[in-house]
Amino acid sequence: MNIRQILAPAILLVLCGCAAVQRDVPVSVPNPVRPATAQIAASPSASTSSPYTVERFNLPGPVAGVLVKIDLKNPRTQVAVALADDRDPDGDGPCVGQLETTSQVARKYNFDITINASFFAVASPREFAGKKISYYVGNCAWPVGWHFSGGKLHGQPKMASLRATMIVHRDKTVSLVDALDTLPADTAFAVSGNAMMLKDGRATPPAVDLLRHPRSAIGLSADARTLFILAVDGRQDAHSRGVTLAELANIFIQFGANNAINLDGGGSTSLVIKDPVSGAFAIANQPSDASTLKLPLRFERPVVDVVGIRFE
Repeated sequence: MNIRQILAPAILLVLCGCAAVQRDVPVSVPNPVRPATAQIAASPSASTSSPYTVERFNLPGPVAGVLVKIDLKNPRTQVAVALADDRDPDGDGPCVGQLETTSQVARKYNFDITINASFFAVASPREFAGKKISYYVGNCAWPVGWHFSGGKLHGQPKMASLRATMIVHRDKTVSLVDALDTLPADTAFAVSGNAMMLKDGRATPPAVDLLRHPRSAIGLSADARTLFILAVDGRQDAHSRGVTLAELANIFIQFGANNAINLDGGGSTSLVIKDPVSGAFAIANQPSDASTLKLPLRFERPVVDVVGIRFE
């Protein structure tokens, strides 16, 4: 593992009974301090045949996040894309479905791992307590990038920046493609982000973004055998500030990804994991949206679609 840019050891915790590891993860920032030694430890319950691992990490900043590594060669692994709620309230209008929270979608489809996906647009806000709120359950919405699921095209990008796309092929292999103009004929599922900030092991030009936000992202190893699902918290000074696209790319590199795309982040970032023993669903990260009533609580933002992984 390359640790030349490590700032300090990350603290990694086991989230569930699946295989889990502990390691240091560097973030590329100016004036790094002396590299620290990586520590790797396996959970006593870890199994070499597990189709996935879960890692929680903490970095200087502070930066906090959760990473899931998924074995795409395991015959149990099924990767899918799904609309949060495919009931179309406006017929021939722009909406293709309705907003719903990531955790509710995970329960509906019984996904083991679920993360929010597309950038999206909504039809109209709702006024509540003198405020206009766009992100509420049931609001009609549509993806603004590629979205293919259920054998149907539900979204197509109008901007070049929204063509960085994850494709699940009919043979169940997964690929990440930059600037995708046409979906391949063998597409089973597809969903877009707004930047392929890691390509062939190097941060790409979109990674010059200097703004730090919560991030949802997907990565792929060079041999396309491992899928990486990453949620980085942000906008919470005492917990996590968020990361730039360059820092996000560097985190992926240190975890072993070769390519990665940035999905919708900010208040939408939500990673949900199903406990393999109890069957309970939990939000693994800490979403950035606060209560609209100024309560000391954090809430999931309803989204238009998700990437879901099921182990059958």
